[in-house]
Amino acid sequence: MSQPEVEPRAPDLDAPVHRPVTRHAATTPAGTLADRLGRHLVLYGVGLVVLQLAFRAWALAGSWFYFDDIAFMSRAMNRPLDASYLLESYGGHLMPGGFLVARLLTDVAAYQWAPWAAVLLGLQALAGLGMLRLLLSLFGRRPVVLALLAGYLAYVFTLSAGIWFAAGINQLPMQVALVFGLHAHVEYLRHRRLRSLAAAVVWTIAGLAFYEKTLLLLGIYLIVGFAWFATGSTPDRVKHLWSRYRAGVLVYGALGIGYLALYVHYGLDFSPGNAQTQPLSPIIYNLVGTTLLPGLVGGPLRWQPLTVGAFGWPNQAVVLVSWVAFVALAVTAQRTRTISKRAWSLLAFSSACNVVLLASARANVVGPDIAREYRYQTESAALFVLGVGLAFLPLRGAPEQNTLREPAQEPEQPAWADNPNVVAAISVAIVCAALLSSLRYVDLWQSNNPSKAYFANVERTLAAADHKPVPLVDIGIPQTLLWSYRFPENTYSHVFRNLDDETWFPRSSVDRLYVFDDQGRLSPVSIPSTRASQPHPGCGYRLTGGTTTIPLDGPVIGGGWWLRVSYVSPEPVDLHLTAGEEEHDLSLPEGLHNVFVQAAGEFDQVELSGYPPRTRLCVNALTLGLPAPTPFVS
Repeated sequence: MSQPEVEPRAPDLDAPVHRPVTRHAATTPAGTLADRLGRHLVLYGVGLVVLQLAFRAWALAGSWFYFDDIAFMSRAMNRPLDASYLLESYGGHLMPGGFLVARLLTDVAAYQWAPWAAVLLGLQALAGLGMLRLLLSLFGRRPVVLALLAGYLAYVFTLSAGIWFAAGINQLPMQVALVFGLHAHVEYLRHRRLRSLAAAVVWTIAGLAFYEKTLLLLGIYLIVGFAWFATGSTPDRVKHLWSRYRAGVLVYGALGIGYLALYVHYGLDFSPGNAQTQPLSPIIYNLVGTTLLPGLVGGPLRWQPLTVGAFGWPNQAVVLVSWVAFVALAVTAQRTRTISKRAWSLLAFSSACNVVLLASARANVVGPDIAREYRYQTESAALFVLGVGLAFLPLRGAPEQNTLREPAQEPEQPAWADNPNVVAAISVAIVCAALLSSLRYVDLWQSNNPSKAYFANVERTLAAADHKPVPLVDIGIPQTLLWSYRFPENTYSHVFRNLDDETWFPRSSVDRLYVFDDQGRLSPVSIPSTRASQPHPGCGYRLTGGTTTIPLDGPVIGGGWWLRVSYVSPEPVDLHLTAGEEEHDLSLPEGLHNVFVQAAGEFDQVELSGYPPRTRLCVNALTLGLPAPTPFVS
């Protein structure tokens, strides 16, 4: 008598899968647990997202503006809201959406961190909920979805971008576009509904408005369609995509070509050919071997501190464990599933793109260690958990289904990846390790950021000043807060535009002139001597004739100089001072005073003219230099 055929079931990570499904399978403890988790899976998933948001809220509460954040506000306060403002390339980034958000936040909350942090938190919430929705759509209501979601939420890949606005306003919209755009794209592949295609395009364009790297989504869409929704040989798959999804191919192609043209015109400020001049091996090793793989097992656990933030710096044990774990995962999938190898193509594609992008841009400036910065591969967390799901589970609605390999003989025990207790234990261990890595990173970020204390001192000491508005030299804030290559965005007049009622920036000033020291405290200016007036007998240089020339002890060239002219006069005097290209009409009060004036150009003497014929004003000393704070005495 022939035995009835057993209907093959979809592979499941949540229960042993090498035995036929029977009516009693659901009564096993594992089945009962799976049923309970399945019934409340969405609620548990939302709970995981809420827990991640609680952690991020704590991390954001101790964060503040830093570096590019200050430049964003400076731009927003000093430039009109027009196309040139929105479409300016910023370090190779084309980010009109980010600049628009920065402008709106600056208008209502300049240097008020809470609203800016709320935007980051909202974007992270949207990305987390979108990932839960995507996983459920791809794999159904399986408890393993919770393990995949927990990994995505806990990994450190999105952490640095999640607590630094300048990075987050690029990276988090891309995360949102990835999870919602891929969901819409898979729906289009399943049903060929044009509204799903339109939704995928809208999400992709929204991501591109914030970050040019969102263009990688088009490659991800292609890989998913080619690997799971087409069949046969490579030519057959290409023909299948063209015949069945022609509208998508044309629309995605037009979007990619159109955006590349836009980016090359507005955003490209580096040569992609530089990737050929930068050795790829150290970048690949740093990005994959010491950053990506350790991050996937909860690392890096150890960080190399920077001025603010840190590079991943795992020890050799963590690196070795991560490599072995990834190989074990891939081998187990290959031995137990029919089409697992293609699942890693998404992560491999993005990693290869990251290597090329870093080699052609950032690595040329700061070296291959930049590949140990996790914010350059934030998408890796999402693509890895999707890869794990695709390696072990069938993709719902796809013509190509990932099923269990038929074993040569009945195994005594199922593979470890099919044991729900083992999967749960591994998930918990990875989440705990990732939490430890995250805590250590957040501590470095919160402890080393000097911006908040600096700006607090600026506001406090300005408020305590005796005379308002306070005359300031318009120099740059410290390099630890914003590099001078962002000139003029780094200057006092731009950065402190919101304090216009308390400050002004004269070209000349008598006695009173100030700068801020490196801690942000208001300080009388000092002029360290780069050049000085040549010695002169008597009181110094007494004004005689129509013009008095004061020679310097050496030539001067360039800009940014200030002169301190010390003089004594028994009566007020109006005169004209020329220092290179700078000319000043001065009204000098009687008595012993210092007058500070700007100087620039190429010159070796200072001329005084236009004064009354019988003035008795005498210049005691003249010093030229770059303004600096007077040393603070506690």
